[in-house]
Amino acid sequence: MSAAPNTLVTEQTNVLEKDPSKFEYKTTLGNCSFNDFILSYPSGACAYTGMRTVNRDAIVELKTHMARMTNSLSLIQFEGKTASQTQSANEALAALRDPVGFEARVLPLLRKGLTAYYDQVDATTHTEHPSEAKVSLMATYSFETQQPYFAAHFTALPSIPPHKRVKVEIERKERKAPEVKDSQWVRDRQTLEKNKPADVNEVLLMDHQDRLYEGMASNFLVVKDGAVVCASLDHILLGSILKIVIKVCKEHDIPLKWEFPTLQDGKQGKWEGCFLTSTSRLLLPIETILVDNESIEFKEASPLVEFLRKQVANEIYTAAYKVLP
Repeated sequence: MSAAPNTLVTEQTNVLEKDPSKFEYKTTLGNCSFNDFILSYPSGACAYTGMRTVNRDAIVELKTHMARMTNSLSLIQFEGKTASQTQSANEALAALRDPVGFEARVLPLLRKGLTAYYDQVDATTHTEHPSEAKVSLMATYSFETQQPYFAAHFTALPSIPPHKRVKVEIERKERKAPEVKDSQWVRDRQTLEKNKPADVNEVLLMDHQDRLYEGMASNFLVVKDGAVVCASLDHILLGSILKIVIKVCKEHDIPLKWEFPTLQDGKQGKWEGCFLTSTSRLLLPIETILVDNESIEFKEASPLVEFLRKQVANEIYTAAYKVLP
């Protein structure tokens, strides 16, 4: 007996169509992980982003995710073997690289997919506490089929207990192009994911100068001398939840410094606390950092980190874009 489906993929099959009333979709139910979803499309680069729902009918920071997709698609160069192939790719992707064209396609795709996911896959839909969905978008172009591809992947958002703090480990690895979210990064990080112990929540990336960048799929911040510290935005990807942290810091006059957190400061006990931010984690405090066969422990929860955690949890509602009626 095969397992009940726990994911749903909705793909627009006629991306070049300009009339929204004629958009067509293909929906597939299954047990396809995010990595499998991204890597199932033609190799070469594809742009992607990971989002979450709130109240099941709205997407947090949808505008940020739309801008990220159009930006990544514009930065990825789809080079064919001939100039005319490259031109065909650029013409086919024009609508998805254009913010207005992208929005016109993404909203009906999300409506279609979310509705089908809640109806056909999500077992919590008719329970007292229905769960939220994690939604990933992907767009690319294939020179083999000479077609653009645009699809969304829907699955359950894992719920995190309210007072949880996690364990992370540090690896010496930098990300080549942090401003682009593309499938090459999904391939690059697969080895890190495979080697990660089960009780480790995330892998932090560090360079040879022991400067800390971000997690494989999260932003990383520390609290030092009453200020929140994060690697500058020309070295990392501005995540949608990090964007909310910036807003909260501004509103509450909490200093925010854009400089690399250093491993040395962490080892010398100069951090009051540290945390991850991402779509699925929101703001998740760190209890233990594993590095070079030793560990940095944060025995007490940082009051400032806990304050930010609560603020972010409230703020996601105001930063959400309603997709379903």
